[in-house]
Amino acid sequence: MSAQTLRELLDEVVAGRQLDVPILIAVHARQAEGSSDLTLVREEPLDWIRYTGEYGDCPFVLLGRAEAEPARLGRSRQCEVRIDDESVSKHHATLRFDRARGEYLVIDESSRNGTCVNGQKLYPGEAAAIWSGAYLTLGDAVFVFIEPPALRRLARTARSSS
Repeated sequence: MSAQTLRELLDEVVAGRQLDVPILIAVHARQAEGSSDLTLVREEPLDWIRYTGEYGDCPFVLLGRAEAEPARLGRSRQCEVRIDDESVSKHHATLRFDRARGEYLVIDESSRNGTCVNGQKLYPGEAAAIWSGAYLTLGDAVFVFIEPPALRRLARTARSSS
């Protein structure tokens, strides 16, 4: 894969690249606690054109190799998703797909600086659902979580709006 930014990844998806794992879009600046973006709810429709415009030049990371495999997130070389940020613990959190519930879950692994989903702090060991468009905060690092079907919709929307 040659894509480095969300916009480049969307171009690859439009060109036919198959992607079966979710991504995290690295948001460069931490959102203010009172930001409406941090309080999005699952039922609220996502403004995909805004996401493409606002985050198109942001880097992203793939979360794992397959839906069935959990992905460890942190600074350690042993983590599947390495995050180079001093506020992120060596093994900060784990992301996994719960087949019984049909949703992705993030689990805080007793991190030093905490894990939040849309501004809601998780307790150590706590699992919380995460969905496309949700903000995932690990220490000071902020990401937007996008599932593969939503990424394909985003690619189609970006293509039709250009």
